[in-house]
Amino acid sequence: MRNLVAGYGGKVAVDNISFSVAAGEHLSLLGPSGCGKSTTLRCIAGLETPFEGEIAIGGNVVFSSKDRINLPPEKRNLAMVFQSYAIWPHMSVFENVAYGLRIKGPRGEQLNEQVYRALEMVGMREFADRQATDLSGGQQQRVALARSYAVRPQAMLLDEPLSNLDARLRTRMRDELKELQQQTNLSTIYVTHDQEEAMAISDRIIVMREGSIEQIGAPIDIYDRPRNRFVADFIGAANVLAAEVLGTDGSGATRLRVGAAEILSGVQVEGVSARPGSAQAIIVRTVYPQIQRQPFGDARNAWTATVTRRVLLGDLVAYDIRWPGGDLRLNAFPSVLLEEGAQVYLHIPPERVVLVES
Repeated sequence: MRNLVAGYGGKVAVDNISFSVAAGEHLSLLGPSGCGKSTTLRCIAGLETPFEGEIAIGGNVVFSSKDRINLPPEKRNLAMVFQSYAIWPHMSVFENVAYGLRIKGPRGEQLNEQVYRALEMVGMREFADRQATDLSGGQQQRVALARSYAVRPQAMLLDEPLSNLDARLRTRMRDELKELQQQTNLSTIYVTHDQEEAMAISDRIIVMREGSIEQIGAPIDIYDRPRNRFVADFIGAANVLAAEVLGTDGSGATRLRVGAAEILSGVQVEGVSARPGSAQAIIVRTVYPQIQRQPFGDARNAWTATVTRRVLLGDLVAYDIRWPGGDLRLNAFPSVLLEEGAQVYLHIPPERVVLVES
């Protein structure tokens, strides 16, 4: 994708974005509704015509506004799985998977072999003769996947494919999708608004907002080093605290003032000013602060604090605490429960304090 601009009725939905997908890579487009991720996917598929830019697949240009190239969807050798599954209700499972293959040419034993192989991949071979209308939502989604894999595309495009499934089935299908992608080694572009889904299955994530790219990176890099408040809020849970830059310490960490506390930040996002006196913000993920009843010794970034609220969340406990820097939310394991009102010691490792733009 190079300098892609796209939209509807003259209104821009995708604003001059560029990115690439490596062979065998699983890339997720993540963002809120209306950020342009589905429009981007539909442009790649050839279902929407961009205003400007270029799209190349395997080195072959399939769209270019400059050279007036716009290959139709069937010439791009891509497969797309939709949120609605798009299963033919009047056909059997076998016929649904065979439909696209017949258009491409295979017949007879070759057709049967490719259909059954695709159904085997998604665990649906025994349902080959069943009518599509007799399938559950998860089974229909598997048929849609089998139909896409059967045609042996250059790449897979998936647009919110799991959003119509219940939570338990969505988790299971998410894991199966990841396994299928690894088995086939197909380049995959996956659109979702679910950050947990994107984190679980992606090699890289593109976070989008209002038609633009906010950040591109591996899931753990985006989680640990969000570029700004939007990315920090959209992926995972984070405390965003207003800070004033004081300078640096002997180790090169940035000294900051947050409320009545002085705190050290060991991570600075590229392009963010650390000029003394400047107002910036820090990001602290809720999983990284530690609290306990005993002091942390000579650890840096340690203070006394008070537990103001405790909420049991099953596998985790959410604490609200009051510390010299104000209020902070953190998550901890329930192995040691601290009561509301308890006086505790708080420690935030400097490498978990990320300095970003205010």
